[in-house]
Amino acid sequence: MGTRQQIAITAMNKMRTFLPTLLAAVWATSLVAADSPAGGSPSAAAEAAAVSWQVAVVPAEAKPGDDVEVVFTAAITPGWILYSSDFKLELGPLPTKFIFDTNPSLALVGGIQPVKPLWKTDRSLGGKYSYFSTHAEFRQKARLVAPLENVSGRISGQTCFEENGLCKLFRETFSTRL
Repeated sequence: MGTRQQIAITAMNKMRTFLPTLLAAVWATSLVAADSPAGGSPSAAAEAAAVSWQVAVVPAEAKPGDDVEVVFTAAITPGWILYSSDFKLELGPLPTKFIFDTNPSLALVGGIQPVKPLWKTDRSLGGKYSYFSTHAEFRQKARLVAPLENVSGRISGQTCFEENGLCKLFRETFSTRL
């Protein structure tokens, strides 16, 4: 192997480790909010309420032995997007996750299912991701094992303001009564 080939291989190996680090750094800087209200920045009120969640168990009149769905709906502030739950990228946006508190009255069946998300391919991230722009819905199938009083847990994920790339991580609790 010649000296030029060795130099080229060394350079390629350095790029393989440097490029993912660079992409992660660029992505992380997009998560930091801008301090000044430059053009295209969302209002403070819009930033505070990019997504508003509602949770319900349907059908509401279910009894032990019945199959139900826990339905999560999100109203998304115009200009913002909410990343869905059904994609996996090494770098880039964080998918929405739902964690249910232990509940002996409810047996979850399968995983959370997003309803009609939009899809986008991003070459710089090396893949496809799904998201919602004005309204989102996620459904979790379950079976009632005993009378159910309450379903609770946590939702976490990421929203972004598309006009300027401002992204925010969120984590909030949910709770609903049957």
